[in-house]
Amino acid sequence: MHKFGCYIDSTAAFLGHSGPKSHSSHLFSFGPPRNGSDCIVMKHLSERRDPRGLHDRAISAAMTLVLDQRRQPPTIADIAEAVDEPVERVRALFADERALLVASVEQALVVLIDSCTRAVVRVDPDDPVAQFLSLGDTYLDWACRYPAQFRLLQDCDLTNARHEPILRRYTDSIADLTLRMLARARDTGRLHPREDIAMLALSARCYVVGLARLVLDGRLKDWTEERDSLTTAKHLTHDFVHRMARSSQPHMAGM
Repeated sequence: MHKFGCYIDSTAAFLGHSGPKSHSSHLFSFGPPRNGSDCIVMKHLSERRDPRGLHDRAISAAMTLVLDQRRQPPTIADIAEAVDEPVERVRALFADERALLVASVEQALVVLIDSCTRAVVRVDPDDPVAQFLSLGDTYLDWACRYPAQFRLLQDCDLTNARHEPILRRYTDSIADLTLRMLARARDTGRLHPREDIAMLALSARCYVVGLARLVLDGRLKDWTEERDSLTTAKHLTHDFVHRMARSSQPHMAGM
C-alpha cells in the first residue's frame, strides 16, 4: 500500500460525506472558475438566463455579493434579487443566510480536501517535507480559486468552522493530515525528536493563511518585484518550510 494510505484514512470519510448531514451533500458541483456571469456586477446577472439550477445560481450569486460587499454577508433577499427569483423559492432551498453560506463554503472545502489528497499522493511518499510543501501550494491555489469562500471561512461569524460542525469536520481533517505529516517528518529524522509538532503546525497554518490573504488583497505584489503574487507566495512558503526543517535538525537546535 502507498505510504500515504495512513493520511487517506483521515480524509476518506469526508470525501464520502460521513457524519452530520450536509446542507449540500447532494450537490458538490463546484466547477472551474467562470469568466462570465459570476464575474460581473450582481445587478446585471439576471439580464441573461443562467442555465444552472437555482441551488448553484444562488450560491454563485452569494459568493459574488460577498466579494462586492465585503463588510456584511448578503441576505436571502439580496440573493433572490440577484438571481431574479422570488425569495420564497430561494428559502425553499436554504432556510436562511447561514444555511446558504455554509453550503457555499462546504462545497469549496470538499474541493480542498480532494485537491490536498491528490496533490500529496503525487509526491514521494518517503519525503514528508515535500508532501507538506504540496499541501501549502494546494491551499494557496484553492484560496485564489475560491476567494469568497476563503474570506467567509476566515472572517465571517456565520461560517466560523469552530462553531459550525459541518465545516469543522473538513478543517479538522486538514489539520489532522498536517499533524500526521509533521510527526512522520520528526519520526524519520527530518525534524528534531523533541519538536513541538502542534506549535509547528499552527505556525505553518498562520503563515500560509496570511500569505493567501496578502495575495487576495493584492498587497503581496507591493512588497516584491515579481508580478505573479501566487508564484511569489509559493516561493515564500517553500523557503519558510525549508528553513523551518533546517533549524529543527538536532545538530542545529541542540540535543
